[in-house]
Amino acid sequence: MIAYSTFTGSAGMPEFFFAGEAARGENFAEEIASLLQEYTAIMAETNCSEESEVLLRFHISDPANQYPVLRKALAGRKGGFVSVIGQPPASGARAALEAWHWQGVTEQHKHRTRNAVNIQLKGDGAAILHSLNEIPHGTSASHTGAEFESLAAYLMQYGGRVAKNTVRTWLYCRDVDNQYAGLVKARNIFFDRIGLRRDTRYIASTGIEGKMTDPHRFVKMDSLSIIGLNERHQRPVTAHDMLPPTHVYGVAFERGMQVFWYDREWCFISGTASIDKDGNVMHPGDVVKQTERMLENITTLLANANMNWQDVKTGTVYLRDAADAEAVTAVLRQKLPEGLPRIIVSAPVCRPGWLVEMECFSVRSQPHSDGLKLEV
Repeated sequence: MIAYSTFTGSAGMPEFFFAGEAARGENFAEEIASLLQEYTAIMAETNCSEESEVLLRFHISDPANQYPVLRKALAGRKGGFVSVIGQPPASGARAALEAWHWQGVTEQHKHRTRNAVNIQLKGDGAAILHSLNEIPHGTSASHTGAEFESLAAYLMQYGGRVAKNTVRTWLYCRDVDNQYAGLVKARNIFFDRIGLRRDTRYIASTGIEGKMTDPHRFVKMDSLSIIGLNERHQRPVTAHDMLPPTHVYGVAFERGMQVFWYDREWCFISGTASIDKDGNVMHPGDVVKQTERMLENITTLLANANMNWQDVKTGTVYLRDAADAEAVTAVLRQKLPEGLPRIIVSAPVCRPGWLVEMECFSVRSQPHSDGLKLEV
């Protein structure tokens, strides 16, 4: 079942957020057809369309074998940036999706290449979603470096830079227990070279287990960049009384990033787990208590961005063990707003002791901001 939420600022342009998973079927083709049929119906119900679609991300159980079926099912679409990642729904279904729509976007606003979608905004602004389409055989470090170098080269065409314009990344790592160290090393090297350091800022990010359509690929990165941003349009979100800066344990990302637009604020909360202010895993082996601490950490991050759970529009929960889905769902139902669009997928976190992690996206009105105009 697909749920949705929406936001409209004082300047108009509603945003819609969809999340849901397929009903169990006989095979992947049946499940994805049913899921896309439901998605099409709910788009019509909300006056959204393929043209208004900005992002469509599929979480599937066997990308190497299922991607050709999915690609055929999506043939001819005029939607947004499509991402496919091997993270099966924890329910046992074969497919889930997340989607983001901006009403007012039309086909004329979108420029597509093999690995990016560029959505032109009024003035000099543009929203760019990017991922490297193909990658040579190598290591998790070389694949991570290639992703960032590809993003930097693409942004340069539009006068953008990773350090200035990229606000969110999603890094999916095959065999995260063994390959994450290479990802971290390559990202640290790239960030240091472009001037992103702990005394400046990093980028909001989720680094999580995920398989790719190419079985030889170790890392895939999705990113969101906004051309036209400057420093006053972005603010890292921290909560040092609850969880430490990430550089404490050698990684380079922000706990969250607040982006200020003409009439709204976006807040991207990075993948957040059960961690204390010194960087230790809290409640080892207890997925219920880890879920509760994870939500407490996110609550504090939101509060430090002057937001709360009512501002959250969608969330993704990652589980190390799908068998924990029922216990985690019970906590989420108790703690989160009813009807919040979210999915729960099987995807181990970057440290084995973390049993559960969550990322989320929130938005609120900011009528006095001097950020870029969001109209397209």
